[in-house]
Amino acid sequence: MDEDTESIIYLSATDIHAIHELIVESNVDTAAGISSPGDIEYTVEHIKEGHFGHVPDSIHEKAFQLLRLIAANHPFVDGNKRTALMSTRIFYALNGLRFDYDRTIKEILKALATDETSVDDDNVIVYLQEHTEPLAPEYEATINLWLSRIEGIDHLSKDSVYDSADDVTREPNGYDDTSRNEK
Repeated sequence: MDEDTESIIYLSATDIHAIHELIVESNVDTAAGISSPGDIEYTVEHIKEGHFGHVPDSIHEKAFQLLRLIAANHPFVDGNKRTALMSTRIFYALNGLRFDYDRTIKEILKALATDETSVDDDNVIVYLQEHTEPLAPEYEATINLWLSRIEGIDHLSKDSVYDSADDVTREPNGYDDTSRNEK
């Protein structure tokens, strides 16, 4: 994937709210509600524009900040780690990448949510780099459907979607013992 930050597609605060609503709807034990709407807007602004003179440069740095800010700042009453994970997966997918996480992500999310200072940013960014791959071409229609619902966004061109491993369907919030692309 080209690291040109001008071509990166970002989630909006409304998108993150919608992702959270889907998580609440699909998990009966998850309480609905927003505890800090400003943190959601800040997250979106931070990954796009940066803060205090530091702008995340790469797609992986931006994905890390998205994951970190939702998990650590707890903008929702419940479901923050799941919302952080799903938002990161969708952010990558909108940009032509598949986030192929394993159980390590659960440890990362828990650490971000409970003691953010214990998390080594660089190690998580390396983890994200090692667990992303180009999105398989058969996902182009799904991505274009998502993009058609986001105002002012052009559809992915065939050049921005790459060949990839076999398609695997699993529970999107599940944590498997193996990598998500292993059968």
